[in-house]
Amino acid sequence: MSGNIAITGIPTTPGSDGRAVPLRRELRDFQRNYPDQYNLYILGLRYIQAQGVNVPTSYYQIAGIHGMPYKPWNGVGSITNWQSTSGFGGYCTHSSILFLTWHRPYLALYEQSLYNAVQEVAKQFPQGALRDRYVEAAKTFRCPYFDWASQPPRGTAVFPTAFTSPNVQVVDVDGRTKSVPNPLYRFTFQPLNLPPGDLSRQWNRFPTTVRYPNRTTGQSQDSRIAPILANELASLRSNVGLLLLSYTNFDAFSFNAWDPSTNPGEFGSVEDVHNEIHDRIGGGGHMSSLEVSSYDPFFWLHHFNIDRLWAIWQDLNPDSYMSPRPAPYSTFSATGGEPQTQDTPLAPFWDKSGSKFWTSAQIKDTVTFGYAYPETQKWRFPDPHAYRAEIRRAVTALYGTNVFANFVANVAQRKEEHNIAVTALAAHAKPDATADDKPPALNKPVFSVPQAVFAAAALASKPESAEEEGPIPSSLKHLAPNNTYTEWVVNVRAQKHGLGASFRLLVFLGAFNETDPSTWDTEFNCVGRVSVLGRDPAETQCAKCVGDAASELMVSGTVPLTSALLQDIVEGEVASLDAEHVVPHLKEKLAWKVTMFDGEERNVLEVPGLRVSVASTRVTIGEDGLPDYSGEYTVWPEITDGKPAGLREGEHV
Repeated sequence: MSGNIAITGIPTTPGSDGRAVPLRRELRDFQRNYPDQYNLYILGLRYIQAQGVNVPTSYYQIAGIHGMPYKPWNGVGSITNWQSTSGFGGYCTHSSILFLTWHRPYLALYEQSLYNAVQEVAKQFPQGALRDRYVEAAKTFRCPYFDWASQPPRGTAVFPTAFTSPNVQVVDVDGRTKSVPNPLYRFTFQPLNLPPGDLSRQWNRFPTTVRYPNRTTGQSQDSRIAPILANELASLRSNVGLLLLSYTNFDAFSFNAWDPSTNPGEFGSVEDVHNEIHDRIGGGGHMSSLEVSSYDPFFWLHHFNIDRLWAIWQDLNPDSYMSPRPAPYSTFSATGGEPQTQDTPLAPFWDKSGSKFWTSAQIKDTVTFGYAYPETQKWRFPDPHAYRAEIRRAVTALYGTNVFANFVANVAQRKEEHNIAVTALAAHAKPDATADDKPPALNKPVFSVPQAVFAAAALASKPESAEEEGPIPSSLKHLAPNNTYTEWVVNVRAQKHGLGASFRLLVFLGAFNETDPSTWDTEFNCVGRVSVLGRDPAETQCAKCVGDAASELMVSGTVPLTSALLQDIVEGEVASLDAEHVVPHLKEKLAWKVTMFDGEERNVLEVPGLRVSVASTRVTIGEDGLPDYSGEYTVWPEITDGKPAGLREGEHV
């Protein structure tokens, strides 16, 4: 149909071998090594952000598909009968088997719009060599992703200045280098043109997107983000590695809904990790709420990374895909009781014909939309076994799934982040700033990393002799006899909408300041978090969320503990990673707290369905440094029994 916008991605002619396609690249690599395309990216993003709110391929309208304003996009309303009584209700697929697959054509639509803008911008440069250069660069433009779980380049913060600088230097279309407002920093709403009621009162008061808004002024406090990301980076990296290398079932890997049959080794999911990033970056601002998160420019680089993690997992597990699940109730695209399958329409995304919607079965291969990622260049490997082995090596290098090698790198990063944050925050501190204005790091060291940990990391990083060469640093080899050790995780489950808003559970191993919740996510002994993106069913327009709340949907997440245990080992607090030493240590030291996304503490006993448990599995590090997970998990209720919301002896996990 002529009125339907077809989601084609970027039309691509494969390379000379008939298979190669352009890559979506990591932001820092893109910025450093592809400066012309990065320049076009900034200009193109400014272009679509400035388009009118009534243009269906504008930044505002595409972002609005994800939640507010809860209006049918491109005329695609409900295709079931629930609309007559419930209103539109949005396109939500969170905590659903369609979570990953629905977002892939969504990202393709965004990339398609931005690609078209980049082509227009490139043609506006002065005629001659400069225009030719940018027109050529525009041909292979693809959107970058931000890999929030990899170790950042030496000397840089975990949250790049590309997101925190109000202005950015570009070569503009007149050929001159100038400073312009940075489109990755904020999205500015157009209040005079914004249709009444598009945003709720809570969000309509902000003229731009915000992160960690000041409770009094509403101003962003982006300086809070890097210390929090760095503090939990080891847990985040381990979580990503576990998902990519130990999860082999698509349903478990993809989305966070929990049921009593959930295996203790499958409480995590890529959606769980996705939620944590929304929480860590938003801090009560736009990224924290799924209803408005897509307006924050960071959203897109975050979701391109989620799509990348899925693409990597797909190629490691090519024979695993979604299993049919009955829709618990009717939504915009599914009738209650009917199965949601790989053939369920992914509305509102019309396929290339413009006559029917994409389905999950049709979008499994990223080449369908004209892109790949650095790790998924399968055309370079005629042997599929060699290809999968290379992916495993890349994952291990990026995410430290060799926990012993990762330990050394992580301690060094925490020390470096401490120095970067203290210097930057001190330089920008204002003597007359209020308590809300000052990040917690100004009131105490960002990370008080014990000297014993630094000493152990320095010792472990020393070159080994030829006789000692192997995948595990010599000073830590005694912890993994025959290169085998015990991996430990905290599992969490809770009712998603039980508190009527988003909340997080923070996990601690050791002492922390229990009286001041504002310091908890930068405490050295804060191991990680599980973030639950809940809503108030009485206020949200999301029909799926209302139904999930009525059905008391349970979700789950995982916090890896092994890196934190290694820190305790080198400090002399625990002797090994074996159960005989770890179980009593965790019984004494493991704790957890619940806060809302605005920082307010809540009693853990108030969270409906909350249960915290600990499980372990055996892992062998091969001589190539790659981990092999046994897949057999032991649950240890004696660790959590007697603690608030802890799993009790004899209780189902």
